[in-house]
Amino acid sequence: MVGTGAAASAAAALERAMELQENWSGSASVARVGIFGNGMPETLVAAAGAVPVHLALGTSTENHPISEIIEPFVDEEIRHFLIRLMQGAFADLAGIIFARDDAPALIAYQYATEWIRQDLERAKTPPLFLWNLVHSDTPPVRVFNRVQAEKLFAFFESIGLKAPDDADILAAAQGEQRRAEALRMVQAAVGVTQSGTRAARWRNAGRFMLAEEHADLLTAALAETAENPAPVRIGIVGSPLCCEKTYRVIEGFGTVVCDQQGFGEVWPGPGNTALSVADILAGTAADPSCHRIAPTSRYRSTMVKALVDARCTLVVCQLSQTDDTFGWEIPALTNELAAQGMTLVNLGFRDARPDDAWVQAAGQQIAQALEASK
Repeated sequence: MVGTGAAASAAAALERAMELQENWSGSASVARVGIFGNGMPETLVAAAGAVPVHLALGTSTENHPISEIIEPFVDEEIRHFLIRLMQGAFADLAGIIFARDDAPALIAYQYATEWIRQDLERAKTPPLFLWNLVHSDTPPVRVFNRVQAEKLFAFFESIGLKAPDDADILAAAQGEQRRAEALRMVQAAVGVTQSGTRAARWRNAGRFMLAEEHADLLTAALAETAENPAPVRIGIVGSPLCCEKTYRVIEGFGTVVCDQQGFGEVWPGPGNTALSVADILAGTAADPSCHRIAPTSRYRSTMVKALVDARCTLVVCQLSQTDDTFGWEIPALTNELAAQGMTLVNLGFRDARPDDAWVQAAGQQIAQALEASK
């Protein structure tokens, strides 16, 4: 819970969590489990008695022998993660879960497990687990997904946590419901009293804390702070974007009111608020923000609906250097948004943290698109 001076300190606490990331401790004094990639329902981790901590946002400039065998097509985020993993940066975590739905996470898991299998140079690394879910709804799929949950629970027990029972799941899901309500309040304030940049930071601060703690901080911070956001309504799509410099140049032309990339408002996923294991699995499997959803048309149609509902006039697309998934959506997405009166600006490929030249060029491209749409 947020203590004395809650409203005044809540925003600072959220900013501090984003600064410290996986080193944030907050008010939780329990075990921590790392998550790499989007698509893992954090409720299951919390129900097992641990804090789910996301590991994809950090960077490392130091070298390690594993960097010599990482192939050129591998994302910069994966490279940083693998180097940090082998340097022992995550040694105090009880374990790390990789989300199969997230293409970079699968690649990271494959590199890490093979490096460890060969007993090559590394500091202490926690046990690793691959979370794999099929995104459709048939009797065989439900059986398969339940087996994956049983494997996850066995992993929890192997690292000193508990296999959550119904009461544990219910308590953790209720915490996620509180967080979901607080996030709805934050999102409703975007374009009114909050900028999209601030909302993004506050939302992603929750990737390093328990849902209840996040909900308390969001509610208190929202009551304390206010901005004067710009009137142009902007959407962001494409690769997961956590670079605030890129976000700010986009928001220099308006307010990001609809954030449909991996580090945007699609997190936490819809399965997290369900009250039973079966419903958590079903909700996660039906998450339309996952590229592996079946039928695949649900992915783009859900995205377009969110942009339309948010009344965006401008949509900005950006891609990580090795993204081989979202690019397939761009031609049809451009046409569908144009039919809705929206302009899509494709900034193309970018580094995880682009240099000033790319940021300046991106700003010019957006300005030109806005001028042409008048």
